[in-house]
Amino acid sequence: MSKELELVEAFLSIQGEGAYQGRLAIFLRFLGCNLNCSGFGVKTRSLKTGEELLGCDSIRAVFKGHFHHKRYNADEILSLVDGLCKDLEQRPIIVLTGGEPLIWHQNENFINLVRNLLRNYEVHFETNGTILVDFAKFEIYKNCHFALGVKLANSGVSEQKRINLDAILAIKDNAKSSFLKFVLSRFDKSELEEISYIKNRANLPVWCMAMGANEDELSKNALKTAQFAIKHGFNYSERIHIRLWGDKEGV
Repeated sequence: MSKELELVEAFLSIQGEGAYQGRLAIFLRFLGCNLNCSGFGVKTRSLKTGEELLGCDSIRAVFKGHFHHKRYNADEILSLVDGLCKDLEQRPIIVLTGGEPLIWHQNENFINLVRNLLRNYEVHFETNGTILVDFAKFEIYKNCHFALGVKLANSGVSEQKRINLDAILAIKDNAKSSFLKFVLSRFDKSELEEISYIKNRANLPVWCMAMGANEDELSKNALKTAQFAIKHGFNYSERIHIRLWGDKEGV
């Protein structure tokens, strides 16, 4: 029997980042990640141990064993989605995020969930692009859209762990659509070189976002990010959810 899925949260909002920003969206945030981006500097305390944790703005989905999460099968998550869609005038996109949702991609419950969602919705993945998916074996994912949030050096993760060109190219060559999304904070030659290295090999459009887990931090970096994008011919991505709700969760 396949392992039940650990879901951190499910909520209706708008897509705040990347090529689909502004779209009505239901977010399904799954537990677990293969990276810990301590360089993003978000701090919170474990509800179970009280220790201070350091990571990204989805830190509750990264640190397993430190927060309380429920387990679901595919049908239960589909019921959550149906409930969130009740009385809506149009269908939202479904965004599978984390943490890193592709750590679940071989799980039967997860595959069944994606298969059933695709009957009525566009399914979008937010991934760090490090997990190699065998699209010949798991053909269901060819019907999905992928935002490749590849991490730069400012994440605090080693290059060996955060860049997997084989995984990026597998998504680029097989997914319904895909694009690259980078979080900027240095705006220097090193960030440009990293972005260009990945872009030139993947041949995918680039969206640049400012680092910032709250509105104050975002505002400090947003203009520099836009200027960087304009100067080097990239797309600029807002982080609409942070502009509207700050660091509040579940929005």
